[in-house]
Amino acid sequence: MTRHTRSAVALTLSLSAAAGLSAQERVGASNAPEANAGPGWTFTPSLGYVGTYDDNISLFGVRTAEEQNNDFISIYQPSLELAYAGRHSRFGAEYSGSLMNYQTFTALNRWNQRAKIDVRRQETARLKWFARASAAAMPSTDLIELGGIPYRSTGARTADGRGGVVFRISARDSVSSSITDQVGDFDRPADARALLRGGHVIESLNVWRHRFGGRLSAGTDYSFRRAAISGDVEQFSIHGVESGIEYELSPAWSFSGGAGIMYLESTPTTESRTGPAWRASLDRHVNSSAFHVGYVRSFIPSFGFGGTIQNQEAGVGYRTALFGSRRWYTDQSAVFRDDGPLTSMVEQLPLRSLRTNSVLGFAPEPWVRLEAFYSRLQQSSLRAGGQLYRNRVGFQIVTSKPVRVP
Repeated sequence: MTRHTRSAVALTLSLSAAAGLSAQERVGASNAPEANAGPGWTFTPSLGYVGTYDDNISLFGVRTAEEQNNDFISIYQPSLELAYAGRHSRFGAEYSGSLMNYQTFTALNRWNQRAKIDVRRQETARLKWFARASAAAMPSTDLIELGGIPYRSTGARTADGRGGVVFRISARDSVSSSITDQVGDFDRPADARALLRGGHVIESLNVWRHRFGGRLSAGTDYSFRRAAISGDVEQFSIHGVESGIEYELSPAWSFSGGAGIMYLESTPTTESRTGPAWRASLDRHVNSSAFHVGYVRSFIPSFGFGGTIQNQEAGVGYRTALFGSRRWYTDQSAVFRDDGPLTSMVEQLPLRSLRTNSVLGFAPEPWVRLEAFYSRLQQSSLRAGGQLYRNRVGFQIVTSKPVRVP
């Protein structure tokens, strides 16, 4: 498969993921040390321990029980991964859990569980398909990487499935198509301010690319989303049409972007809306160093307040080795989201969220990693008393040992 076709696969997956409902507990660079598995079956058990001080365990707003809202948390993280790498097929299945043990507020002790499966197959020189599914049960909503969700210490469950194909029409043209089915659900807290809805979204994404020479590819993207949010009396349909481009600036640097229009269909109680859609990203990969900066503007369903919102998201990340050694490294990231209501739901609020993460790591052996980290979370609903902050500082120890399966 050509480099152009591979980029079409990556584009399809990245665009679907950007609009999706995902979950991630990020207190370090990753969940386990990287393992270079060879062909065939590989089984990888991992075990990690995290010690962290959290200054807002209840995710309360500012000036709310600030002196009684902090604790030290011990987190035990077992995980299992089974992977297969063949000439034309790849398979991966993983389960990970996090047992959160609070030193003082033991009533908050709970499990954070996740599972995923991924299958990829190269059928012919022209045709490739993929399928993946994931599910998670989380103790709080700040672990969901999606705009439009107020951060609360409320249990959440997510599940999604995605499948698609990529077909190379000719040496210069390729098309890809994918379908995503997503579900989100929240506990119903006594706190009415939580306003957590959940719901169901089905999305399709279709991409065409034409390669101009060896570095430039351009084409058209069309997406469609149908959202049924719990508590809403109507469903929302969102169409998106964009012109997309990918350009390799150098062997290390690459750029991708798109511009187009998003259209929200009218309903019996909501007028149709049209707005611009933008996305751009710049990436650099050199040996063990990586850099990414990106921006996305789009319409998305709100699993938090209901209805549909206009989402703007900007992010930057950087990872590199330190001190001229592969054993020392740093990982820095920041994501900012600005969400504004589009539909006329009375309880909808604008939200602005910022998440930062800073890691200093040391890997004395390939099977073990030691990290110190600091993370900060903040969100504002742009109203009086609608601000919250959360700081976490701690360390992480993770061990992992791949085992070849005969």
